[in-house]
Amino acid sequence: MRTTIDLPDKLMKKAKKLAIEEGITLKELFTRTLEKEISGGVSAQVAPWKQLHGKGSAQALQPEDSGFEGYTGPDWNHALQANEPED
Repeated sequence: MRTTIDLPDKLMKKAKKLAIEEGITLKELFTRTLEKEISGGVSAQVAPWKQLHGKGSAQALQPEDSGFEGYTGPDWNHALQANEPED
């Protein structure tokens, strides 16, 4: 569906920059962002490490560059029970 909306210039520039950085179209960025907002941000959340794909070497990365700040996605090790004593 086509629609027209007025966005502040600064916001549009940031959106264009982000779309270019992620290698996606503005349509994909707006669709993903709107779906995330409507769903409460949980199911449409992109895993942080996927955003780092193809960004080069990790040698210069610092812990604060990980992309996990504020990540609320699924816990990958929720089922691990190694060496836990039985009751």
